[in-house]
Amino acid sequence: MNEEKLAIDTLNALGVKDVTTNRQKNNGTTMFELPTGDTVAEFNSGYIRRYLMSKHVITKRKYNTCYQLNPTYDVDWKSINHDGELMEHVNKARVLIYSRAERLKRLVSYAIKKINKSNG
Repeated sequence: MNEEKLAIDTLNALGVKDVTTNRQKNNGTTMFELPTGDTVAEFNSGYIRRYLMSKHVITKRKYNTCYQLNPTYDVDWKSINHDGELMEHVNKARVLIYSRAERLKRLVSYAIKKINKSNG
């Protein structure tokens, strides 16, 4: 059994539902709804996101805001401002996960954490 199938079977066993639309599937996106009501998605671009949903009067479901679940790393950033001074900052960048199996494994870990937290 390959890692992707094992991760999907684990998500199903946890009560996670695949709510992917045909358009998302064609774009390489898979969206899941956790038993807690959270919605998460994995993208073939390497991102994993959690969506916050709000009820809309007409559509009843709408995804408003998303949060990145990818790990981060620090990136040094430099620029010269309008006064000619060198400005230095440290920004965060996202680690892209190109392996679908790895993205799904991270979603399994996230789902377990959220389900355990909701059960107290």
